[in-house]
Amino acid sequence: MKRAIYILITSVLLACSTEGGEHGDNSSNIEPTAVVNDAERKPFYKFNPVSSAPTAEVESEELRLSFGGWGAELPSFTLTFPEGESKRVIMEYTMGSFGSGPAAYDYTAIIFIRDKATGKMYELTRAFTPFGGMFDATWEKRFYIDVTEYRALLQGDVEFAYYYGGFDATEERAHSFKLNFLLYDGEAGRKLVAIAPLYDSFNNGNSGYRGWAYGVQGHDIEAAERLGERSVTIPQGVTSMELRLSITGHGHDKGSFPDRPDYEPYNMAEFDENSYSFVINGVKQSAEGRIFYSNADNYVQQGTYNYDRANWAPGNPANVQWWSIDMSAVKDGTLTIDVNLPRYESSFDAPNAEGVAQYIVIGDLFLYSE
Repeated sequence: MKRAIYILITSVLLACSTEGGEHGDNSSNIEPTAVVNDAERKPFYKFNPVSSAPTAEVESEELRLSFGGWGAELPSFTLTFPEGESKRVIMEYTMGSFGSGPAAYDYTAIIFIRDKATGKMYELTRAFTPFGGMFDATWEKRFYIDVTEYRALLQGDVEFAYYYGGFDATEERAHSFKLNFLLYDGEAGRKLVAIAPLYDSFNNGNSGYRGWAYGVQGHDIEAAERLGERSVTIPQGVTSMELRLSITGHGHDKGSFPDRPDYEPYNMAEFDENSYSFVINGVKQSAEGRIFYSNADNYVQQGTYNYDRANWAPGNPANVQWWSIDMSAVKDGTLTIDVNLPRYESSFDAPNAEGVAQYIVIGDLFLYSE
């Protein structure tokens, strides 16, 4: 099975194809290399990392979060930005209250930005609402996310869309959010050449909740249409690459890991620790991503707010991970990349069974020139 995706960003054309393959890492006998390295970027900040005053700000209204229905078109809004690329952009994300206070539970909220040239929607942030029952109408929490990669898209009238996967909004209480983009001048830094979308369970999920079921027989998460190998044509002039990989675990499966006999899953995939590895151009990498997040310092809420989870915490943005890929990995103008999870055997027979282990996965490769 093979498919091609074409992306036009800043007048550069990329071809991204998907190759089929068996589940898991089929290159375990190949000597590991260090082409992939942790980019050491924070997924978000609790305080603005830029001390100077912004040259401009673009703010949205406060928007109520409620479930829009299965497969429904995402609600959207438009903000107008000054023309000309800012050198750095920080998005201030405010979680808030609608009505007498926020809703009760920790659900998934995702904010997207649309590329006007292609219509493609990119994830700006994935945030999780708090257990809000103890908070009143004045409650809010702010986070700061560096979205400089998308500065070329933040010009003129820009469309944003948002998703909420929860069912707890009422006329009296609901979660809300507000965006404020802080635009800064300064040194230009590296220039974004293109974004190559690699993985997107949100638009191609099989679990019913925008994710990919994990370990269900006949629905391999490593299949070509899910986490299979991707091939990207790298244009001339690209001098560096970074992969933005957003993986969060959900469900309360009681399956097993055949290759981890001493580990018994507790509630897979939300409360269990897992990892992923990379294969670049058929060569396994020594880098390994961790799908687990400590909530030891999370702020007090109701519910299980302080339990560690699969890359997320109630009332916080997701733990998005960034990886740098060395340019030596490009062979004859092409890069192939495969993300692999350990083998897992689900206790469920259907990918959309209630409680099935699943991961919401969005992965984009960013290409830069100096």
